[in-house]
Amino acid sequence: MEMVHFLTRPHPFCLASATTQGEGKRGRGPAPPSAPGAETKNRPPTQKKIIMGATETDILVDIPEDDLPKLAEMYEPHKEWAPHAYSIIKTGIEWRQKGNNKLLFMSPNNCWKKDGTFFVLMQYYSIDIFVFTLDDSGENAYEAMLNTRRFNISYTDRLPLLYSVHRKLHPVLMKAIKDRQGIIEIATPCYMYSISKEKAMEFDIECPPDVYIKKLDPSHASTVNSVWPHRYSNSEKFVAFLLTMNDGYGVFLKSNDELVSWIIVTMLGQLGLLQTKEAHKKKGYAALVTRQLSKKIAEKGFNVFGTVLVNNVASIRLFEKLGFRSLEKSVYTIFSL
Repeated sequence: MEMVHFLTRPHPFCLASATTQGEGKRGRGPAPPSAPGAETKNRPPTQKKIIMGATETDILVDIPEDDLPKLAEMYEPHKEWAPHAYSIIKTGIEWRQKGNNKLLFMSPNNCWKKDGTFFVLMQYYSIDIFVFTLDDSGENAYEAMLNTRRFNISYTDRLPLLYSVHRKLHPVLMKAIKDRQGIIEIATPCYMYSISKEKAMEFDIECPPDVYIKKLDPSHASTVNSVWPHRYSNSEKFVAFLLTMNDGYGVFLKSNDELVSWIIVTMLGQLGLLQTKEAHKKKGYAALVTRQLSKKIAEKGFNVFGTVLVNNVASIRLFEKLGFRSLEKSVYTIFSL
């Protein structure tokens, strides 16, 4: 079982099927007829990497670093139903305190002050875009997606990915992409699961006698990436980056110190990249590391959150057995402009 960013082409941060095999050209899963790398009529040629910086005329304006605590304060009352929106803001603040600004926060003409609409772009050997709003109409999110030039970016083997967009906001963003003649490559629905920080703090972390849990570091990126079904060009560097910035934990065999199961905090500040080596599945290791990392996330004051592919029965059972509750659906969408 694994978390794939977690149905045809899963994203690396929601829980994906343990039987997924193969690599699409975008790298994170097999390439179905409509996936990046597969043949699709009328698809524009893949561009080389282009970085669109802030401009005075673009609708998406950078949110100043000093305003991020105010944005977090706005979302704190909503963390029961949108824990990931709250935690990604807090994660952005934490990364900046570490001297890293890979999470770029933007808002349509600074409207976040009125309706909480914000976009986050993470560009590090991937192009991940998170969008959230407290406005049920999603009007400002639509206008931003329709008119911004800041997402006119791609790599030779990966297209931009809208990351865990709430099901209510998803059709709004899809309309904007279509209205600007963009292409929806794949839309992947997931269940959103969460558990309160109070319940997560009660998790018992008791290891079987033959294994131990240890915090991961960037030196473990090669092992994580080597068996990741959705690895892509430079994905090892991407995993190493996450392990530099965020927590990750693994189950190791006492007999030879082999890493056999692991989980890593994603850019959302939440659960991701959960995976167990094939020879060590069905031993409870996935539940063990999930409890461990959930407790660490709860210690930061966050309700714990993860997304699960709608057809991943094993991961759904795992979350529900641990006491997570289903919140809603979200969608991961690969697109091109």
